Amino acid sequence: MLQENGINPYIWCFVGGLIGLVAGLVAGQKERIVVIENVLVGVFGAFIGGDFLVAMFSGVPPDDKVFHLRSLMAAIATAVAFLLALRLMRKIVGPMRASKQKTRRRD
Repeated sequence: MLQENGINPYIWCFVGGLIGLVAGLVAGQKERIVVIENVLVGVFGAFIGGDFLVAMFSGVPPDDKVFHLRSLMAAIATAVAFLLALRLMRKIVGPMRASKQKTRRRD
């Protein structure tokens, strides 16, 4: 039997992607890979927050067939938290490089 999917995961993913896109544009990041990375991290964070965290803290899995505002708020908060963590990691590690640095030979 085919299980019917609800609308909530799609809303979470859309909102998370939108938050990631806006975060990248507000920060002035115009490189395509950085914008795509922001959108994907936003989607991932929103899905984790809207589904996993709500189920963990409430004790029951959210019903995907009915819209819940608490799931949406958790999705937004988690997407923002994941994007802030990504920004912090970029500051610590530095920008991505297109190629490996050449190793220097010791004489």
